[in-house]
Amino acid sequence: MYRMWIAVLGLLMTSLLSFPASASCLNFGGQNERLANFCLLESIKGKLVDERIALIVTQRLKQEGYFGGLSSPRSDTAVYPTMFYSNNINGGNPDKNLVIGELEFEGDPTLVATEGMILGATASASFRDTFSEGRYFDASLSVALNWSPKHGDSYTTGSIAGCFKNKVKKAGYADFCFESSEQKKDISSDRSKSIAFNFGQLGFANDFGFTDTSVGFKRNFHSGYQEDQVSFQLQTIHPKNVFSSVRVRMGERVENQMTLKYGLDVRLSATLAGRPVTLALGHERNDGGKLLGVDRTDTVNRISASMPLNNRLSVSAGYQETQSSFQFFCRKEPSLSL
Repeated sequence: MYRMWIAVLGLLMTSLLSFPASASCLNFGGQNERLANFCLLESIKGKLVDERIALIVTQRLKQEGYFGGLSSPRSDTAVYPTMFYSNNINGGNPDKNLVIGELEFEGDPTLVATEGMILGATASASFRDTFSEGRYFDASLSVALNWSPKHGDSYTTGSIAGCFKNKVKKAGYADFCFESSEQKKDISSDRSKSIAFNFGQLGFANDFGFTDTSVGFKRNFHSGYQEDQVSFQLQTIHPKNVFSSVRVRMGERVENQMTLKYGLDVRLSATLAGRPVTLALGHERNDGGKLLGVDRTDTVNRISASMPLNNRLSVSAGYQETQSSFQFFCRKEPSLSL
């Protein structure tokens, strides 16, 4: 599995970095707005620009508090349909017996997970207000209702997130962020909260690109316990119209709780045939959990790709494999969403 991922990543990097497209800071504003604006400013420094470019730069920087910032808080709303495949619609258990040593437990058939296509509707809202140069507050809210035509089951998801963005000196920053999400299904529900502090520095390296190097400290709040994580991330806009992100995460061990031990996330984006395409790879290891006194360890590998089909429709497909010390929790999960 690891050799295959390395080969795929190597082939993709070779093809993307050789793709005959001019560098564009604005293509990756959705990946990292702060880095895209830094890239744009550094690219035009000392050059004559026309009125159109000057207007674009001014409008983008006002969103971050420059040139007087926003004249009033900005808010946007959207409602859109979704369609995707789910391997666990009702929040149930795997359809197999649990084996621990010489003991074998048969599950309740009424609590087995159901799977199939999901039709959904999502309502989202965003909010931004600026305070001074490089200082602003960004927030988002999302609520979704999902329904299975095959099983007649439905479930809801909701999330709220926000960040206080703060510029420190010329190219440094210190951000405070919070997030809360909840998912309610027929058999089980999941709720999580977190707060995070992120410190970073923007820069430029010849023949490499514009970079955002950061370290983050995050505390996750779960029912009955809390967990701390630290992360290191390097995001880059490369000269060949390619965006890359590499993040390493390490978590605190919590006795008798299944928590993150370490994780690696890699994301590559490029404009191919006029459309932005993103490939994401992930690998993580979780441990610390126990089941009837026996230690449990899970290793998760995932890969996904996404792209817009037009200006209103996007598609993503992926695959995730979980290897667990308990066969009961081992699974292979394809994903598809529209």
